[in-house]
Amino acid sequence: MSEVAKKKGGSPDKIRIILIVAIIVIVAGAGFKIYSDNESKNALQAEFEATKITLTTKLDSISGQLSNRISEIAKLGGNIDSLVTLKDSITAQRDQLQRTRVANKAIIQRLDRKVGGYEELLLAKDDEIAALKVINTKLVEENIDLKTEKNELNNTIRKATETQQELKQQISLAAKLKAENVKVFNINSRGKEREGDFRGRQAEKIKVTFNLADNPVAPVAGHKIMIQLVDPAGNVVFDIAKGSGSFTVDGREQTFTARQEILFDNSKQEMTFVYDKGSEFDEGEYKVIILSDTYEIGRTTFNVR
Repeated sequence: MSEVAKKKGGSPDKIRIILIVAIIVIVAGAGFKIYSDNESKNALQAEFEATKITLTTKLDSISGQLSNRISEIAKLGGNIDSLVTLKDSITAQRDQLQRTRVANKAIIQRLDRKVGGYEELLLAKDDEIAALKVINTKLVEENIDLKTEKNELNNTIRKATETQQELKQQISLAAKLKAENVKVFNINSRGKEREGDFRGRQAEKIKVTFNLADNPVAPVAGHKIMIQLVDPAGNVVFDIAKGSGSFTVDGREQTFTARQEILFDNSKQEMTFVYDKGSEFDEGEYKVIILSDTYEIGRTTFNVR
């Protein structure tokens, strides 16, 4: 056999060897990627499990502390209905967390924020318990020496009542809604949107968007969300035919440009208001004030050139 024939005969063997090596490399690469992805997934799941254990422990601790405060407040004659409801809610959240098997970042973040709110509430209840103890102590002293201690007892009751009112006000303030990521767009006759300042002839409508911030203290409840579009002269843009109206705050009537009624569910709800002014915008700075029921929850400004 000639040398040429030998070379031709060996060529297929080399090709097969190259193909086999290539297949081995591809299979090894795929196996490494699968292994790497699996390791990352396992690490993420392990981190989730550790965080879940920490949050579950915190929720158990808060539930136990809340039970103690419920017992103390009940013995001292305080109202415990809302605390019992809250304790049941915490237990339900803990059980939901324990049932969650796959890493869920949203649930973890939401519960972590709520834990902070619950811890603040426990501190507020400690103050309430201290005030109630003062009241009960003074009542016992009143029974022992009614005449000499009566004035002091009345003063203590008044101060305790003021303390409770302050605590209620603090909780009420903490439960207020808040608008975040407030943006203003102008919309021209072709429906094109542009954010920020604009020329009067460039817009026919104004679009305001924002979302309601997460608030673990705020209950699920209905709210009237309103906007006031205030022109450069300080007047609220107002047109009853386009949904404008009025409301009363501290005995004074105020007007709103547009209103929507919602059920706040603590899901960072996105809100959108579109208002067709029906005429050109005057030059100057406009204010957009956002209200929930009767109190302000956010604002922004834009300019018309």
